[in-house]
Amino acid sequence: MPSFRFLPSIRDSQVVTCRRCLRPQYARHGKCLHCHAQLPIEFVDVELSTPLDPHSEDHQKQLAHSVGSLLRSLRKRRGFCQSELARMATGIGRSYLSKAECGRVLLRLDKLLTLLQALGLTAVILRFEKPAPRILKPSHRP
Repeated sequence: MPSFRFLPSIRDSQVVTCRRCLRPQYARHGKCLHCHAQLPIEFVDVELSTPLDPHSEDHQKQLAHSVGSLLRSLRKRRGFCQSELARMATGIGRSYLSKAECGRVLLRLDKLLTLLQALGLTAVILRFEKPAPRILKPSHRP
């Protein structure tokens, strides 16, 4: 089942301007180096620990539950109620949002991105790891 955690920064090269002292700096630790205020950037790390089988009904339920938990957590961190978020995300009703947060429906990608954009998400970063090299067996031809 995918797990997620909130991170203050994921790249040392991310430059952010502090809202309090207006100094640009690298967002290494999530706090301003000058005034120690929280920098206005945060990342969500969603880790896919198990191989995905999109045809498995159990997998789809687990994925719907994980996406719903992430969505609820992001909404609460931003201080919105479900009706406020549904109103900000065009074309999504509050009851549908409730079902998504409870894991009863798996959101389509376009609906999920609409909700995440309404929550203030500005970018999606996908990280791919290189697969292990395949070892080819020599063919035995007579």
